[in-house]
Amino acid sequence: MSTAVLDSPAAATAAGRRAVLHRLLADALAYGPEHGQGMASHLPMALAALDGLGAHEEQMRSFFAHYARRLERVAAPKGGAKPVDDWKRLRGRFDAYETLRASFARLLARDGTDAVLRDAVPALVDGVSGAAFHGPIRVAHALESDHAGELAAGLAYWAARWEPLPAPGAATPRIPGAAAWLDAIDARRIAFDPGWRASAPLISARMQQAAHTPPYLELAGALAVDGVAVEALLMDLAKSSAAHYAATGNFTVLHMATASRALRVLASWLPASPGALAPLLHAVAAAHLAARAAPLRRETDAAEPGWAEVRRLACASDDDHVIKLVHSAAMQQAESPDAIWLDAARTAVRG
Repeated sequence: MSTAVLDSPAAATAAGRRAVLHRLLADALAYGPEHGQGMASHLPMALAALDGLGAHEEQMRSFFAHYARRLERVAAPKGGAKPVDDWKRLRGRFDAYETLRASFARLLARDGTDAVLRDAVPALVDGVSGAAFHGPIRVAHALESDHAGELAAGLAYWAARWEPLPAPGAATPRIPGAAAWLDAIDARRIAFDPGWRASAPLISARMQQAAHTPPYLELAGALAVDGVAVEALLMDLAKSSAAHYAATGNFTVLHMATASRALRVLASWLPASPGALAPLLHAVAAAHLAARAAPLRRETDAAEPGWAEVRRLACASDDDHVIKLVHSAAMQQAESPDAIWLDAARTAVRG
């Protein structure tokens, strides 16, 4: 890269913003990974998303101050948490979060990011439903932030909240395309019981409830994946999730959309066979069932905001979910332009 490019105002601004992000991520590690009754802390994820959207330092610091009010600082264990050699035996144990974080920090320092993710991601993907997909979402943001401490924390959170779903039955026939598959799940839910709804307070628990219904057992494994490349499968899921969010504004579907993009970020470390991603598909099916999302009814606005305005509104927002959804959509628009990304982002900033 030429010196002129490195010294350009845009490059200097991006570098300055990244330095601010790293300082704030380091400060955020003083807080626990959850707040309230098991709600994932979105502080590091939203900060990374703001950086990706081009937010300026005041916006990032303002968001930090606003969001941190709901968090509690955690006291480090006396003498520090002790890493373990076999972190996998601690999967699903939230009480082991600090031990997992110390273990991943040691592994990252010793073996490097690629080696750690090559071992960890395949071992965690079957528990992707835990904490409503926030494990892989946090890891993807940490990876893009290039912050080792936050990556260790993200992997630790994914492992601590690792929660596999029951396997569905064998599905026949197979349904080609994620959009048709999700539509079939909706139709089967309505035929099964149009009034059914999951009653648990948290999304992950509602997904577990959905995983015991006939629509899940019959169709969660019905998406046709034979001969489909992993990246194509993940893109299909991302576009279908974005389309459903654009049409519904549903909170659970928002998590499906941001998780689909996160798994695309982590695609290099996922199993190479789409069949090995069956637990991910099962989680999407369970979330879709739990969402019970109906299309929004609204009049068309001729003055719909474009990308510049949508990004501006997201950067000025104090809503972590709006920030993350718009970031997810904007990054995918840059990678693979499609009108659906802007539709989803517009739905988010409408509130």
